[in-house]
Amino acid sequence: MHDSTDVLIVGAGPVGLLLATELRRDGVDVRVIDQHPQRAYFCKALGVTARTLEVFEDIGIAGRAIDAGVWITGIETWRDGAPVPEQSMQVPRHGLPYGSLSLAQYETERLLEAALAERGGHVDYGWTLDGFVETGDVVAAALSGPHGEARTLHCRWLAGCDGAHSKVRSQLALAYEGGKYPQTFALADLDVDWGLPRGPMYRFNWSGGERPQTSLAAVPIRGSVNRYRLSIIVGSEDDAAQLAETTAPDFDTICRLMLPALPDGTRLSSMRWSSVYRVSHRIASAYGRGRAFIAGDAAHIHPPVGGQGMNTGLQDAHNLGWKLSLVSKGIADARLLDSYSAERRPVGLDVVQSTSAALNAVLVREASMPAMRETQLLVTYRGSPIVLDACPQLDAALPAPGDRAPEVGGLTQAFIGHARRLQEFVGRGRHVLVGYVDDAADARLDGFMEGYRALHAALGEGAAGVIVAAPGSDVPHDERITVLTDSASEFAAAFGAPAGTAWIVRPDGHIGWRSDACTAQAVENWLGQSLGVSDERVGQS
Repeated sequence: MHDSTDVLIVGAGPVGLLLATELRRDGVDVRVIDQHPQRAYFCKALGVTARTLEVFEDIGIAGRAIDAGVWITGIETWRDGAPVPEQSMQVPRHGLPYGSLSLAQYETERLLEAALAERGGHVDYGWTLDGFVETGDVVAAALSGPHGEARTLHCRWLAGCDGAHSKVRSQLALAYEGGKYPQTFALADLDVDWGLPRGPMYRFNWSGGERPQTSLAAVPIRGSVNRYRLSIIVGSEDDAAQLAETTAPDFDTICRLMLPALPDGTRLSSMRWSSVYRVSHRIASAYGRGRAFIAGDAAHIHPPVGGQGMNTGLQDAHNLGWKLSLVSKGIADARLLDSYSAERRPVGLDVVQSTSAALNAVLVREASMPAMRETQLLVTYRGSPIVLDACPQLDAALPAPGDRAPEVGGLTQAFIGHARRLQEFVGRGRHVLVGYVDDAADARLDGFMEGYRALHAALGEGAAGVIVAAPGSDVPHDERITVLTDSASEFAAAFGAPAGTAWIVRPDGHIGWRSDACTAQAVENWLGQSLGVSDERVGQS
């Protein structure tokens, strides 16, 4: 381990690994430490949302994740031993960029660590953060190694992705506001032999009487056609008291707790691991201070209803990563980093509140079905201090600065014989200027090119340009930008803005700027005022 780095990341779970991968992709020097001697192989978090799969696509592992997971085809709810059709649902197979994927957390970590290695990074296992001191523009982190050796690592920024008991959050003296539910939950990863179809997630609710009042969820896991992760609310106070004495109930205890909640005739076998836990609902008072930041469970923890936890943490990292990249390379001012907490803490607070409400509904067996919000495609940063809308006259329902750039397909490109997606050309660590033109927009095309030159002058390889042309438009070839034709009119339908409109899509896939008068000056103003890009850089165009 070297004695200095740009960013020290504490914690090699999914959040820390994603942050490290994105920073390494952008050429930032990173060190990742984790107190465990190696990766654990417990199936803790499972659900991967559509938005997280878009993030995985951005770093090139979406296909690998899909191959390692199982699509959740629906949710089937049972009450007192019988299916309840009106409380069940099928997940649509089309219409969204991705469905909901069941992917064991250790598989997520394996894929992310492999992606990090492909970019020249690695994890130093067995290293613990003992404390840190910030002095000027340097953070001195005191570390203990796997054999008790002491070392001081100097970094420019520190990211605590170190879980609910975060050392980083504790030393920053950030309040972790919230509480803990009184209920005890038991988890088990095992094979389930029953007559139910593979694919859906199952929820079995019992209202009491001949069987204990409880709720059990069963989620399929890849590896065996019978493999599921079962989670049950322990209804008996005596059982809860006994489970408090162990962290891993044995197979007989799991069978005794779970079989009464499962359909008659169900058999359990091949238990791989088990766990007992209590559910908390907490959020940090801020997501950082000075040169240190927190993300994931270190910043927020909440009930697992809807599979929002790990996904929210991954999107914290996706938001923080590009900002750290720009600042560490001297392109943007450090004040850009203030927007991390400003944008992500409201999202975390919303997730804590909504999942807490959902768990309360589960506890009284009135849970509603997951909705579009659980895909996390609707997360928005409208009102953020670093987004700007110069088209306030447009319908508020249209994608606006702060919103995720919508999925668009049906685009065609000269000399390529298959349709393209807009998402192939945005992200990847870049700010992308997207312009929509038709035959009447020739004059505005010149303005778009001026804006692109300004963006590229400021951000270099971190900038790209895409022109989307209406069908029948004749856009002159320019090898500096990509020209796509909206052959299926999907772009016009999704963005809904007139020809001549331009957008800048941030590296995290959210729109940062929109204007109906794209010029070099307008782009430079946004870069300077919103992102803190230096005057010297924006003036180079």
